[in-house]
Amino acid sequence: MNGLIHRDRKMEKNEYSGIKVVGAEFYNCDFSQADLSEAQFIECKFYDYDAELGCSFRGASLARAVFAKCDLTMCRFNFAKALGIEMSGCKLQGADFSNTSFMNMITDKCWFCHATITDCNLSYAIFSKVILEKCELWGNRWVGTNIKGASFKGSDLSSGEFNSFEWEHADFRGCDLRSSELGVLDIRKVSLDRAKLDVEQVCNLARALGVEVV
Repeated sequence: MNGLIHRDRKMEKNEYSGIKVVGAEFYNCDFSQADLSEAQFIECKFYDYDAELGCSFRGASLARAVFAKCDLTMCRFNFAKALGIEMSGCKLQGADFSNTSFMNMITDKCWFCHATITDCNLSYAIFSKVILEKCELWGNRWVGTNIKGASFKGSDLSSGEFNSFEWEHADFRGCDLRSSELGVLDIRKVSLDRAKLDVEQVCNLARALGVEVV
C-alpha cells in the first residue's frame, strides 16, 4: 500500500494488521482500538499542519509495529499496547504516550519492557508515568519532554539531547548516557547509580558542583 491519502477516517480494526505502508498520508484519522500489530509504516505522515492535528492511536495494539521516518507530531498513543514497537527517525514532537504500555506483565511485581525509539525528535512529548526500562532509546532529542513519574532504568539513552529537561522527575539508574548532551543535570538531586558516563560528562558534572577535575 503506497502513496495513499486519507482524511477524517475511522480505521477498521484489522485494516492495517501486518501490512507494509510506504509514503501514505493520514490526516485527522482515528486508529483507536485498531490492531496494528506487525504493521510497517515507512515515510508516512500522520500530522495535518494546516489544522494542527495529529492522529489518534488511543488503545491501539502496536505490538512489533514499525514506524520509520514518519511524521507523528502531536499524535496520541494513550493506553496503546506497544510491546516491541520500533520507531526510528520520526518526528514525535508533542506526541502523547501517557498510559502507553511497553511492558509484558508476568506478575504484579515482575515484568519486562521491549521498545526501540531511536533518532527521533521527542521534544515536548509526554511520557509521564511511562515505564521504558532496558530499552533502546538512543540518539533522541528530549527537549522539554514531560517525564514526570517515568522510569528509564537500564535503558540506552546515549547520544541524546537533553535540554530544558527535568531529570529529577524520572528514574535513570543504570542508564547509558554516554555521548549525550546532558543539559542541566544536578547529581545531588538525581540518582545515577550504575549509569554509564564518559570522562567529559563526569568532568562537567563535577564542575557544576564546584569541583575541578585535573
